Amino acid sequence: MAEPSTSALLAGSRHVEGVALITSAALLFGILAAVVKSVALPTLLKMQIRSLLEWLICLAAAAFCRETRRRGGDTGAAMRVYDNSGAEAPPSTFAKCGGGEGGEREAWAKLLFGPRELSGWLVLRAFLYWVFLCCWWLALEAMPLGDATTIVYIAPVFTALFARLFLAERMHASFALVVLIDAAGLLLLTRPSFLPCPPRICAAASDAAATASAPSAATATATAAAATEYAYGAGAALVAAVVAGLLPVCTNKSGGAPWTAVNHVSCVFSAFVFTPLALVGWVVADAGAAGQLADGVAALRSPLQWALLAAISAVSSAGLALQTLGYQRVRDVASASLMNILEIPFSYGLQALLFHEPLEPLGLGGVGLIACATVLNLTARVRHSRADAERAQRENLVCV
Repeated sequence: MAEPSTSALLAGSRHVEGVALITSAALLFGILAAVVKSVALPTLLKMQIRSLLEWLICLAAAAFCRETRRRGGDTGAAMRVYDNSGAEAPPSTFAKCGGGEGGEREAWAKLLFGPRELSGWLVLRAFLYWVFLCCWWLALEAMPLGDATTIVYIAPVFTALFARLFLAERMHASFALVVLIDAAGLLLLTRPSFLPCPPRICAAASDAAATASAPSAATATATAAAATEYAYGAGAALVAAVVAGLLPVCTNKSGGAPWTAVNHVSCVFSAFVFTPLALVGWVVADAGAAGQLADGVAALRSPLQWALLAAISAVSSAGLALQTLGYQRVRDVASASLMNILEIPFSYGLQALLFHEPLEPLGLGGVGLIACATVLNLTARVRHSRADAERAQRENLVCV
């Protein structure tokens, strides 16, 4: 029996390393969600501070990239971008990291804002990412960490729909089954009014009623309030999933922009356009918004809040870096992306450990269904991508 060659061993080692990096990234994103949930500030204020901090990180990354290119180094591998399902955006000028032609000013413009012909797609992606992040963080405030994470993981279903609509990509035969399983999982997880009251909501209502003069009325009021807040969070998480499903399509259209430009444009528009406008709209529409913002600014006197905000930016950047490096090393991107599913049970572990929110059998059944649907969707994509590759190889042989 022939021994494996050195190149095969190295490729296998790189694949294992890549899977480990992708797994680490998924766990980091779970920790990131827990940190976001722990920051006691209004969502828009958190987003404003996070945008400013990550804008500075983007400028530092662009400076590092430019200096590396000036010294003759190759930062192409670090500039590739992958969507949530692990699909790589078209290479084009990604690997050039801003190039170096046309003078220093043009090189910096490409690094920070990308090619002019892609500016519309970059701004659209920045807006979509801002909407996703806003809805995701609102969901984390209103519902348990694990539930919010699970709902967002139905995003691949919407990605397939949008890819069919805008990119004319084929849908696999099991797609309808994936949708049905996801829908059943959502019903079990979110518990609409025609299903029994979730234990955590009933427990919260009972605690409120215990200190009230009219327990039955207080229980009904507290139950309704808790259910409304949970439904609000579930709705926000569902919107985040829809937008997350559209993001890979938009990333595909902006595939000729360097990674530094994609992130920098997102941070600039979030810090200086989208979030400030949202803050103004919130203050105008909600009479209590000014007071909440004042309380949030006062809470920033605590070093702990600043430490948590810095951790959000640091963990987010580290997670994206590990994910990108991991996808660059694996042999099969779609198969390796299955490791991202580990974020769901990990989030439930953090939910129980850090926030003492109970895990419910019926809800966990819903989680299991959504996780199974996600695995089914990704494995179907793997089969189709391999079949397409084999078909293309056969066609090339025929042409030759």
